[in-house]
Amino acid sequence: MKGTVTYFDTPGKANTLPALEIAKERALEAGIKTVILSSSGGYAASKAMEVFKGEGIKLIVVGFKNSFPEELAEKLSRAGHKVLYPSDYKFEHPQEAWELLRRFSEGMKVSVQVVLMATETGMVEEGEEVISLGGTGTIEFEAGGGVDTAIVMEAVKGDGFFKIDLPPGRKKKEGRKIKELLCKPR
Repeated sequence: MKGTVTYFDTPGKANTLPALEIAKERALEAGIKTVILSSSGGYAASKAMEVFKGEGIKLIVVGFKNSFPEELAEKLSRAGHKVLYPSDYKFEHPQEAWELLRRFSEGMKVSVQVVLMATETGMVEEGEEVISLGGTGTIEFEAGGGVDTAIVMEAVKGDGFFKIDLPPGRKKKEGRKIKELLCKPR
């Protein structure tokens, strides 16, 4: 299998539409039916609704209650999508893992986090291949916001992601949860 990875020159909001288009193309190509994305203030979620409209793809949006527009959450719900607020459940995983993922990009860390959250809350079934998008964020990044990283990942709960021990008879490749890198900032 050959694939293409897009590398953006800089992180941030300007990459939102290209990242969503890349995700849509891969989802349609691979028959992936669920896209999970971070959207703290609603920008990426509203753009995702436009890009994925009519494609039969379910969106799961992870936002923050204090900054995600209530009207947008209702619009997403009416369209059959879901919104998840991290403050609605306890989420604890090893800080060292997040630091490692940040070495790829802030969006890589976020992309993995939102999949774990959606799986742990039952919004996506464990084992399903999903596309996940995360961004650089606005804290400490002047050009942040939106999404700029996209991956194909197996939906998994945190304990399954962080625990690498495989039972006898399972192959190492079965422990890999991040399947493809679609795009990220350099």
